[in-house]
Amino acid sequence: MSSKARIIAITLSLSIFFISCERSVFTGYEEAKPENNKLQITSNPSGAKIYLKGKYTGLNTPSLLTWVESGKDTIGLKLYLFRDTTFITEIKNEVEQKWFIDFTANRGNYGNISCVSIPLGASILLNKSKTYRTTPGTLSRVIAGVHLISISKEGHRADSAKVTLGAGETVQTNIILEDTTKWVSYNPENSLVKSNLVNSIAIDNYNNAWIGSSDGLSKFDGRNWKVYTSNNSVLRSNVITALKKDKQNRIWVGTAKGIYLVENDIMSDVSFDIQNQYVVDIAESCNGTIWIALNGGVAKLNGNSWQLFTMSNSGLKDNYPLCIEIDSSDKIWIGSRYNGISILDNNNWSYIPTSSMNIPGIETGVNSICFAEDGTVWVGTITLSLLDFGKLVYRKNNVWYAYNNKNLESNLVRQIVSYKGSIILATGLGLGLINKSGNFDFFRSGNTKLYELLLRSVAVDKNDNIWLGTFGCGAGKLKKILN
Repeated sequence: MSSKARIIAITLSLSIFFISCERSVFTGYEEAKPENNKLQITSNPSGAKIYLKGKYTGLNTPSLLTWVESGKDTIGLKLYLFRDTTFITEIKNEVEQKWFIDFTANRGNYGNISCVSIPLGASILLNKSKTYRTTPGTLSRVIAGVHLISISKEGHRADSAKVTLGAGETVQTNIILEDTTKWVSYNPENSLVKSNLVNSIAIDNYNNAWIGSSDGLSKFDGRNWKVYTSNNSVLRSNVITALKKDKQNRIWVGTAKGIYLVENDIMSDVSFDIQNQYVVDIAESCNGTIWIALNGGVAKLNGNSWQLFTMSNSGLKDNYPLCIEIDSSDKIWIGSRYNGISILDNNNWSYIPTSSMNIPGIETGVNSICFAEDGTVWVGTITLSLLDFGKLVYRKNNVWYAYNNKNLESNLVRQIVSYKGSIILATGLGLGLINKSGNFDFFRSGNTKLYELLLRSVAVDKNDNIWLGTFGCGAGKLKKILN
């Protein structure tokens, strides 16, 4: 390269260097700032998705958009069940605009709800407010959304259903009301009975119903419920197996893990030395002593401990009692799974084998015992090979008889209650009633309002209503059948 050319190249390089340096430090011009326009959007109802230029912003109403450019923009709102809404905004000079969209002002966002019930003529409530309409009826011009339709009629249990109504739609709700003129059900869907499996029921002196289920204990005073479970009480098991009201109006609660006492609505654990034992049945002697049947023998409460009786220290024929009852002479009758009835009279033990009853086809197990007001002893026996079968027998004037009825064939009597001359039978297939005249009535699934009548227990309240504990549909009540 010639000297002249080299001088020109150096001169150009230095020029470029100085120009670059000059531009990097020049402060005579400011860069353009991003626009900071704001758009506040609210709606009624709220929760509408906000779209800007057709794209979801990720925001729902109410929200403040802070990055909106100057000029015109199309804003869209989408709200479930309502018609979409769009509007055009024009923002200038970094100002803040406020928009309120009232979906309820658009007549297109309303619809109709047709209400039908069985029986007809039921009052209709919309979201717990009176409509002054009865079924069948149509509620017109109802705003889109999820609504609660409630139906009520005298002599029936009120019921309700949630209805999803879209803009411009007409939807129908059909509700079948439970006829409560004779039968009333109490289950997890319509009450605070905690399970459809109810093992025992007791009625206290104030006519409160105590309902022991496989998932807790429920108390019902006719209007209000109180529930005891392992989450809010001293219960160590929610499986309630037996209930007994004592002479002091206290409720004894047998469970899969011990026994408890409810006094003035306060529950205490009285299991003491039988904490993890399964309680089968509970009885109270004439002097107020509490006896329990356990999977492992029977026990008597002595102060703060339980005296346990088994085959090894008593006249029990086996350690698997199914029931325990105490007669008016304070004799303890214990029904055995395998060996008839053991009786404790003071300190003396005796034994009634089922074979001594001289009844053809009877087997050795005794499932239930009841002492009627007229002195008759009623006993439900159980077949060991098929535990859902047994015979109903009774003793009168020291002679045993079989009570034969076609409804009790291939059936099992789980509990027997004597009430005002009537005998009430909780059986595996339904409710049996032997009235004081000797007539027999039987209520089963198919001729009752309860869809299933596999009974575990019965009790009678102060109004002569029969309460039922069932295997599959909670508790039930049969009104005033014993008049």
